Amino acid sequence: MNSMIIGVLVTALLGGLWWGWRRRRRQAWRLPQRAREGLDCAAVLVALVAEVQQHRGMSGAWLAGDQGFAGRLPARQQAVERHFQALLAHGEREQRERYCCFGRDQVTALQRQWQALVQGLAASTPEQNFQAHCRLVSVLLEWLAAVAEARIEQPGVLPGEGNSERNFGHRLPALAECLGQARALGCSVAARRYCPPVARVRLLFLTGRAESLLAQAAGDRGAEVDAARQAVQAFVSALRSRLLAADAAGLSAADCFSLGTAAVDAVFRWLEQERLRLDGALGRREPVLALAASGAL
Repeated sequence: MNSMIIGVLVTALLGGLWWGWRRRRRQAWRLPQRAREGLDCAAVLVALVAEVQQHRGMSGAWLAGDQGFAGRLPARQQAVERHFQALLAHGEREQRERYCCFGRDQVTALQRQWQALVQGLAASTPEQNFQAHCRLVSVLLEWLAAVAEARIEQPGVLPGEGNSERNFGHRLPALAECLGQARALGCSVAARRYCPPVARVRLLFLTGRAESLLAQAAGDRGAEVDAARQAVQAFVSALRSRLLAADAAGLSAADCFSLGTAAVDAVFRWLEQERLRLDGALGRREPVLALAASGAL
């Protein structure tokens, strides 16, 4: 009887070990695929964030009285809708994951919020419009950070790429949003030719925060880093010297939007370079992970 019990226990133990080994192999096999899917999903999220940010700046200036932006809004609205359609497919795939970062229903709900924002745009104040856009962008950035952490920043997937991972999933999107908010607020202030105290405090915070994030992200010098640094400094300097120093008459809404867009676009180009670095590192890493999953390593 004792030998039978021991035999059953040994069999159960060996079965558990075998099952755990098989599970680890399956997980190792899925790591590069999930990282690739995460990069693709993140690229759509980044593109959607960029379009919503541009619409925020344009619509804010329009609501504040600059009619020059009216004709540019429909193209941005159509671009946002296209990116939402692409994100729906990622949401459907993502919700099949054991730990889901966001699902198709959540994308649909956020898309409806966007559509309600567009429909009620003419009746909004610049402040209401700004806050509504910021809420949308905040959700998208949360999804981006979650996808980066859950799919790309996993141990053993891309060793040695920690700085690029943090830049791609966290620092640079946050920097772009700081600049995007500063662009939207600055355009509204410039169009009104008056800077309320609340807007002044917010702009001062955003410029300081942008400089801090830029310093954190710029670990490795390169062409895209230098270009982003110059564009960000030019925008921040213009806000401080021509919009916040004495009055709001020294910077037009069009100039503010142009300088802000140059800074934001430079950050997004840097962000794309980080994505390409991660993509290249993943391509070099995939054969190693495949061997590990097959048991050859």
